[in-house]
Amino acid sequence: MAHAPDFPPGEGWAYSNTGYVLLDMVVKRATGHPAHQEIEDRILRPLGLDRTRWLGTSPTLPRPHARAYQLFGPGSRVDVTDQIPVDHENLSWVTTTRDENDFLRALLAGRLLPTRLLAEMKRTVPVNAEVQRLWPGGRYGLGLVERPLSCGGTYWSHEGGDGGYITLNGVTDDGRRSAAVSMSEARGDTPEHILDQENAASALIDHALCAGGHRGGAGELPLPGE
Repeated sequence: MAHAPDFPPGEGWAYSNTGYVLLDMVVKRATGHPAHQEIEDRILRPLGLDRTRWLGTSPTLPRPHARAYQLFGPGSRVDVTDQIPVDHENLSWVTTTRDENDFLRALLAGRLLPTRLLAEMKRTVPVNAEVQRLWPGGRYGLGLVERPLSCGGTYWSHEGGDGGYITLNGVTDDGRRSAAVSMSEARGDTPEHILDQENAASALIDHALCAGGHRGGAGELPLPGE
């Protein structure tokens, strides 16, 4: 609280890992329970997302799982599968592409939140210039990124990744069509490598959502390993 705000509320966007720590504190103060328990009770159980797990501070993933690799320069490909989460133990989760698709479709179809709260999530502001390189035309709401589709309209997403694991996803506005691209190798941490990998995965999402018509497609897309 000693630092001035980056911008007035609702008038800008910036990413902050600290926000997740604060989120857990807010949830616990409001409900009396840690965030992971509320997520299990309010989201996972009602939707039957039984492949989504809270890890806490465990470095071990439930089997079966992909292995993750990080490139730290020429000839330096390191297995980083076992890792301790760096943000906050109550918000440390792993999931599968199937559960991720089910969650995104349920959220955008209005099965998780009242209409007015979903509308609040979808009130967006432009992302900053640095992130515009990764998400051209991207806008950010409350936990949702809005990105344009090459076939017209927009889609919603929230990508993520850590230590070799990188996942991009997308869901149409009506929640009827979704796709997830899961990668288990990070090509590097230079801006060029990050941008190349991001662009490749974003193109796959765009192609998948546009393939059946972004307004009329339905059902889950087949994904590798499912």
